[in-house]
Amino acid sequence: MQSIPRLSAKSRQYVNEVLDFGFHNASSAGFHGRLEKAFAAKFGVKYAIHHVNGTATMHSALIAADVGAGDEVIVPTQSMASTALVALYVNAVPIFADVDPETWTISVEDIRRKLTPRTKAIIPVSIYGLSPDYDPLMALAREHNLPVIEDNAQCFLGYYKGRVVGSIGDLASFSFQGSKHMTCGDGGILISNDEKLALNARRAATIGYAAISATPGDSVIPQELRCHPTFARHISLGYNFRLPEIAAAIALGELERLEELVEMRKLCARFMDEVVRDCKWLVSQKTPEGCIHSYWTYAARITNDDLDWAEFRRKFVELGGDGFYGSWLPIHREPVFQSLSAEIERVPQRYPQWAGLMPDYREVHCPVWEKIQPRIIQVKTNSLDTDTAQRQADILAQAIRFFS
Repeated sequence: MQSIPRLSAKSRQYVNEVLDFGFHNASSAGFHGRLEKAFAAKFGVKYAIHHVNGTATMHSALIAADVGAGDEVIVPTQSMASTALVALYVNAVPIFADVDPETWTISVEDIRRKLTPRTKAIIPVSIYGLSPDYDPLMALAREHNLPVIEDNAQCFLGYYKGRVVGSIGDLASFSFQGSKHMTCGDGGILISNDEKLALNARRAATIGYAAISATPGDSVIPQELRCHPTFARHISLGYNFRLPEIAAAIALGELERLEELVEMRKLCARFMDEVVRDCKWLVSQKTPEGCIHSYWTYAARITNDDLDWAEFRRKFVELGGDGFYGSWLPIHREPVFQSLSAEIERVPQRYPQWAGLMPDYREVHCPVWEKIQPRIIQVKTNSLDTDTAQRQADILAQAIRFFS
């Protein structure tokens, strides 16, 4: 049996170092800088900015890219809702693109169809751990001078044609939330090779502070400056998105064993795939040639229209399975978006940034994903030992045989 601990010994050691040092205003144990430097190095980029979560990272990224009121941001309708909500946070307009019918990643052809003169950014998602088709996506973005913000909350150490996911777009967002490949309970980090974007993002995440830089670890105003009564601290509008140092210490410990964490996810997915590949009515998410999937989850589509999704899950659990998840609703069908246009129409003076610009999301359609989404199963890959993972795969096989 192969197994890994839920929390590494290094993480525990680093937490104790923070506790031993204590919490002070002018000094720290240095884990913010260590995390940022190590994460940037791991993904082969120059800059990394710690954040309190993986939603704040994308919020900062949009501010850094100067996306604002009335601008349009193209996002996939297949994602967790934060990918689109961050556009609303900067008073921009989310525009939903459909997905590829086999990979379920954002469709570059549909992005092209959705472009307008108001488009100011694209946020593609590496869904379930699989990157989108970046070559045509980046070519399209460069053709229209649009920044690309990678949403990699579900993808650590995935690869696209030899390049690590996170090193391709202009900015790349990662989440340390509890279900992710590496976690410190919650948190996130934003990376980039562009110094101006990185500096803008750091200021967006640290209350618009002056006297900081894009350099990893440089997120605190030197004491000799901030003690002076004439020092002007805030040179731009920013938020307080900083990650607590004790969380940064845990994140660093987990980052140092990231390969091990990702390999365990991939191994769990391999057990599931050995079961699913022989089933005629389950089709797994396609991994194109040249891509390496990092399997935040193992996802498959039920193609037998006569099989009830809930019945299949019920049988899996009845047999001793851990359960599985359905996919999120297409984001444009979430109630917050369905009601938004009516609310703007009802009280336009309350929403001047969107009045006359926001689509009626009740009329938005992404037919490919709308058809597929209700039939998706997302099987967990977060087992900490191979025996547990194999047992879950065996139970899934039993459930499949029951309905076959």
